[in-house]
Amino acid sequence: MKSSRSICYYWGGDTKRNLFVRSYGEFILIPPDREDRVTRNFGEIFWPIDGHGLFTMAGKEYVLRPGYVWYYPPGMQHDFKPKNTFHYCWLTIAGEDSGKLFAMLDIQPGLNRAGICPRDLFNRVGTDLNFLTKKHQLSALALAFKILTLIASGGRKMKASTGHDMGEVKNYIDANCGLPDLSVEQIASELNMHRVSLSRAFKKRYGVTISDYIISSRMKKASYLLSTTAYPLNEIAPECGMNSRHYFSKVFTQKIGFSPSEYRKLFRTEPSDGTIPS
Repeated sequence: MKSSRSICYYWGGDTKRNLFVRSYGEFILIPPDREDRVTRNFGEIFWPIDGHGLFTMAGKEYVLRPGYVWYYPPGMQHDFKPKNTFHYCWLTIAGEDSGKLFAMLDIQPGLNRAGICPRDLFNRVGTDLNFLTKKHQLSALALAFKILTLIASGGRKMKASTGHDMGEVKNYIDANCGLPDLSVEQIASELNMHRVSLSRAFKKRYGVTISDYIISSRMKKASYLLSTTAYPLNEIAPECGMNSRHYFSKVFTQKIGFSPSEYRKLFRTEPSDGTIPS
């Protein structure tokens, strides 16, 4: 599998605007491929879909994984590379006021908690950037602002669910099972529901508690990573919402019936596309 750079640029004719969307793209980078180190005069965000990127700022290296966004402000050197197969969307906002926009929304340089990547919004930005009309320029900026507000609020929120429809809660858990603070309380708070009402509705629909389903979703992801990658346990554990590899090994063995190393020996295969589930 080779790196893929699907991109849609907007250079525009009026670069004197104080604020405009400059470019957008969706990339898949595979080591040893990487982007050039260069200082940019615009703000740029990177929102992972799958895999991990290694980003450097002020001489320190950080791991960017799904659920988080990286922000390089105007005037800062961009220095990043894929740690493994790294699939992500990116967006640049230029103009004299671009840095002020990010600051106003309290989006900090470096890592920002963000939730699931809203690929549909990024794609809609790309559609607008195919046109050079003022209407489409403004539409792209409005969509970019919506993306930034998702970052500022900590990610895409779930719609309020009723006790009769827990499908979105289940999907949310599957997409965010790698977040260490995922819990009944966190989900209930986001839905503005009482935790007992939420727990009762979920168990009625699926026959398991939310806590048990979170563990099940994490073990499913762990099984995939063990069988399709060579990642060491100290990398797989945090991908499954567990900061301790020892605790991860204990839970995996209890739930699956094999230790992680035994499972890998028995079921190791080659991944079909090099990506990992979110």
